[in-house]
Amino acid sequence: MQNRILLICLLIFSVASAQTYQLNGYVGVGYARFLTNMDLDGLNQNGYNFNIRLMWQPEHLLSVGLESGYHYLYSYEANLVDTEFGATNVNSSLTAVPLFFVAAMKILPSVELLAGIGPTFLNTYFDSYGVKTESNQISTSYFVAGRYEYPLDESLAIGGELSYYRINKIEDSTLSLRFILSYRLLSY
Repeated sequence: MQNRILLICLLIFSVASAQTYQLNGYVGVGYARFLTNMDLDGLNQNGYNFNIRLMWQPEHLLSVGLESGYHYLYSYEANLVDTEFGATNVNSSLTAVPLFFVAAMKILPSVELLAGIGPTFLNTYFDSYGVKTESNQISTSYFVAGRYEYPLDESLAIGGELSYYRINKIEDSTLSLRFILSYRLLSY
């Protein structure tokens, strides 16, 4: 009986010690399209974004981590806009810096679904009548994404990511396509 218990304990220990945990870093850059119902001449809904993500991946399908980045949401430019104070040129833009808690799940060896939630720091720039103004706000936001990854070696991979990003404060979204570079920072 004691030999069986000892054998079971050794088996459990060997299985538990065989697991591999990883800490992976991701950097992405790409194109974003601001999705809005604003219909203004001079509204540029095309932008860019980049992100940096740190993910802890145990030896199963679910991984968790943190993500931040920069999203250029839109710019607006109009010349000689008539107002009650006279005509003026208007230049405005909106950018966002999110901080997400991220959960991801591999559905195939090279395909992963991701979701994140957290605060986003919005920065609005406005220039009119020669007066430049900036304002900052915080909003809740979330994203869902799908990522494909092609390994180049044991530590390095490249891929692409398609993501939908929703900002609750402004009730608008972006759809982005990013090039992703991932690197295994630590394996234990």
